[in-house]
Amino acid sequence: MKKKIGISIGILVIILIIAGIITNYSDSARVTTGHEPKCCIKVVSNDGSKVTYWGLGYKVVRYVGVSPNEPYESNIGVKMGSWFMKYELPKADIIKIEYEGQTITINDIKNIETIENILVNSKYNNEICDGINTHKITMDNEIYYLKESCQEIQKGDKQAKISKEDLEKINNIIYNKMDNEQSEEGQFFYGKVVESTASYIIVEPNENEEERKSADKISIGLGEYNDALYMVGTNVKITYDGTIMESYPAQIIATKIELKSAENFEILFYDKQPQSDIKVHKIVDKNETDKYDYDVYGYDGSVNIRIDGKDYSLKDALLENKITMEEIIAKANQDEKEGKIKADMYKDGGSIEYHYENYTIIKCHTVDGNRDVYIGTKDLKLTDVI
Repeated sequence: MKKKIGISIGILVIILIIAGIITNYSDSARVTTGHEPKCCIKVVSNDGSKVTYWGLGYKVVRYVGVSPNEPYESNIGVKMGSWFMKYELPKADIIKIEYEGQTITINDIKNIETIENILVNSKYNNEICDGINTHKITMDNEIYYLKESCQEIQKGDKQAKISKEDLEKINNIIYNKMDNEQSEEGQFFYGKVVESTASYIIVEPNENEEERKSADKISIGLGEYNDALYMVGTNVKITYDGTIMESYPAQIIATKIELKSAENFEILFYDKQPQSDIKVHKIVDKNETDKYDYDVYGYDGSVNIRIDGKDYSLKDALLENKITMEEIIAKANQDEKEGKIKADMYKDGGSIEYHYENYTIIKCHTVDGNRDVYIGTKDLKLTDVI
């Protein structure tokens, strides 16, 4: 009897070990490609900032709101290991400065310490300066504004004086960084995606591109870019180091991949659908196309889009590759950075509302995997649809 029990326990242990190996391999592949692990029990922290996935002998820790698109965060925010793994999100050695529509990332330790000393050691009071905000500086989730015209730094409702020397130090760092980024931008070309996977895309350079003389198809490993969806037929701008490896397809190492389906576009929202009292209606169903793994909805109105001066229904434009939702969201992010619109982020995993003058775009990004998009009235809120 004891022997049979021992054999049963042994078989059970072997089954669990094999299951653990299989699920570990499966979830490891999902995590490395930016997807949520499936063979786990999910536990969300009380403040919603951290999600732990418990699997058979392994776990995955993910910090909510860490973007895989930030170059300095490409390996930060998600980690997979054993049950005994301890992982706390490290403090990122980073300062972001928004200047004339550009976002400049400062990650050189010496430059970080210089800017940090100027900002942190400034003596703030309640005076308000009428100068123009020339730089928006983000450090450790704190936001500062530099008011160059009257040598002030603003933090919230408080102002601090800044010396001419300190002002010059910050400006020198910014301008040197801009010059370096421009010189290191590299060579680029425009083309169309002809094959797309989670790990690479194949691009056909446009007829007038110099790269077309080397190869009619170029393979590009996605690496840190694999969170994006590059649909077949999408126009892209590829920036690379200038080296094309001889193979077929040819291969390059891209430093930047930009969606370029349409140079100029505008969302046209019309309040209330004709002959319908239903507020939420589906524009694109993820089950009717392989282009999107989420649904796109309209709210209390109809949605068209004007691309290079011609009007289309949003559905036709998306399904015919005239535009992508990624481009629409990217433009919304850029509009928010330039101060053209207001954006509100939720602590549900990173859902964002983009508030335009006569409509709102909501990009869901919840801890339970909801990535749907809603476009609706100017007063639309996330709570209206979720």
